[in-house]
Amino acid sequence: MRIAMPLIALVAAGLLVGAGDTRAACLGDTPVATAGAFYRDHYTFWNDPLPSLERIVSARLLRLLKQDRACGGDGGEVCAIGADPWLDAQDGEARDPRFVAESENMVQVRYRFALGDDQPSQAQVARLRLAREGGCWRVDDLIGPNGGSLRDALARFHESPGAG
Repeated sequence: MRIAMPLIALVAAGLLVGAGDTRAACLGDTPVATAGAFYRDHYTFWNDPLPSLERIVSARLLRLLKQDRACGGDGGEVCAIGADPWLDAQDGEARDPRFVAESENMVQVRYRFALGDDQPSQAQVARLRLAREGGCWRVDDLIGPNGGSLRDALARFHESPGAG
């Protein structure tokens, strides 16, 4: 019995360390925290290296992003993503983002859209749909301020005849 107790303690400690390592690999513990980290650290996620994408987006979105990347080839040509999906625009920037839970797996990204410093800004809302995979919250879709789903747009583009 004297040997069993220390052995049990060591096994339990190892399991706890392993669980901590899994959580450390997640972007955040909650959908809102995940959305904030995703926006801050992976704003141009469609250009992120594949190992990074595999850790932060759902398997379904990853498959579509890989197809889009392959479509562009080595020349970096634009395929399905022709504008900033956060903005639904090619120009401008999102300022002062705030992250608000809309439902269990949907987070609003509220921001001020501005074309430049001398232009007035306007309120916009994009949404991140999240999925729980591998013990982490991962981005499953980005719905732009015009209401269009990035995942649906990628699927339509790559599943249409003659696509990429």
